[in-house]
Amino acid sequence: NSALTELLSDRAALASLAGSLTITSADLLEVIRALPADLDQARKEAVKTALSLVGKVGYFWGGKSLVIGWDSRWGTLREVTAAGSSTTGTYRPYGLDCSGMMDWIFYNITGGEYILGRGGGATAQHSYCTPVSQADAQPGDLAFYPDDSHVGIVVGRREDGKLLICHCSSGQNNVVVTEFAASGFTALGRPDIFQ
Repeated sequence: NSALTELLSDRAALASLAGSLTITSADLLEVIRALPADLDQARKEAVKTALSLVGKVGYFWGGKSLVIGWDSRWGTLREVTAAGSSTTGTYRPYGLDCSGMMDWIFYNITGGEYILGRGGGATAQHSYCTPVSQADAQPGDLAFYPDDSHVGIVVGRREDGKLLICHCSSGQNNVVVTEFAASGFTALGRPDIFQ
């Protein structure tokens, strides 16, 4: 209790840690190191930007952010107002939903000039992509569930060649990195910004 009291006494330091987009996880740094040397710089930035949220931003149905950098609303208690979820009408720590995360990534890597889905959800984002195969997928391409109910971004490959996807998962209530097929993703698309 005394250690917790001491830790909580310096709320400014805690807030600065919570709002940091610095990637410190050895596993995530390895994903970045493993990116192809000839990968386009915009794709590298998309991957780094996505990975900067892993473990830091919770899932929030309808959660959107067009803020450059850390959004000060993340983690604050808000009412879920978007229709269509069992959480609608409840209060939860504010975060992102899957398509909100993708919009935030591309908004950030373009300095606020590009919104991937033009304000729509995963279905709209998919419509601004050209289909690509698993063999041709590159970091920065997007992954979709079969019914476009979920979207993530390709951040690399495992040693066995399987795609790694970063996404804001409602089931894990956080931004995570998981394997493509094992997580339910079935389709891949190249965003129009990379064409």
